[in-house]
Amino acid sequence: MFPSKDAPLKIGAFCSIAGQVRFMCSGQHPTDSATSFPIYSRLLKQPEPVANGGKPAGITVGNDVWIGNGAMILPGVEIGDGAVVGAGAVVTKNVPPYAVVGGSPARLIRYRFSEDVILQLLAIQWWRWDDEKIKREAAALTGPIETFIERHSVAGTATK
Repeated sequence: MFPSKDAPLKIGAFCSIAGQVRFMCSGQHPTDSATSFPIYSRLLKQPEPVANGGKPAGITVGNDVWIGNGAMILPGVEIGDGAVVGAGAVVTKNVPPYAVVGGSPARLIRYRFSEDVILQLLAIQWWRWDDEKIKREAAALTGPIETFIERHSVAGTATK
């Protein structure tokens, strides 16, 4: 892990992160310049300018994300709420909410739920509930998704 002020690692609530997961918040080398040596960071002690081949720095992991053993997350990646990253995946691009990705490089395998259910879950934002409500709703949170959505649907949430 290489988080820093210029390349932060932000992890949401209720995430499950397995062992040997690597967050590469910075450290990308330019490959389209005369040199791949990180002159700015090593010699000038400043971030590589994006215009000069630097990559966006930092990583953001949403809420209720599961990252499998040995996955590697590269700089500039955002992983959406409810996503699943398979074991050993190399994540080079953003992952949409409730997507399941895997492989090297990571590719979309499927979505956990239909678009309607995803929209409802993103509106409900159960991860913002206080601990007492989560305890009271444990059975609903771990039961059939249809029952959870019926119980907690948010009025005005667009569905298709």
